[in-house]
This record gives sequence, structure tokens and C-alpha cells, in this order.
Amino acid sequence: MPFELPDWARAALRGVTPEEIEQVLRARRRWARPSTGAPIQVTLIAGRTTSGRPLVIATREISPFTAIVISARELTGADLAVYEEWEEGTDEPFNG
Repeated sequence: MPFELPDWARAALRGVTPEEIEQVLRARRRWARPSTGAPIQVTLIAGRTTSGRPLVIATREISPFTAIVISARELTGADLAVYEEWEEGTDEPFNG
């Protein structure tokens, strides 16, 4: 699915580059988790950059095969622990 990074979302990025977002969205191993409950449906995609930095990216589908990036941040704390547990249970180790 193609992902677009709107100018307003790019301007709001703090500590994450558009290149890192692209690396995670193109990564072979990424963990997509659809939101539940809110009227605006988003999908959170966790993954690692080519250097191994763990990020989570919030996306929203705007048409059947196109989504926009809403925001991105580094995974830390309990969120990182859950992601690392998911990584351990997958069959492909991260190679960078």
C-alpha cells in the first residue's frame, strides 16, 4: 500500500525523519495493529529502521490502496517491550 506523508505531518515530526518512516514502512518485518474503538480508524505500524531503531507510525487509510502518515515516534518503555516480545515470536530475526 502506498503511504503519503502530508506536509502538515512532516512539519510536526520530532526526532524522527521522513527517511526513517519510509524505512519502517518498506521493512520486510513490521507489525501492523489496527485501532479499536475510536471513530477515526488508524493503524499503528511498528518496525525498525535499517539501523535498528524501533519506531511506531500512525497511519490512516484515505482510499482503498492509499494511506497517509499521521505521526511517528520512537518506541520506548512498555510499548517497546511488547514490540520486542512480538519480534521474539516471529520467524525472521532483525538483520538491519
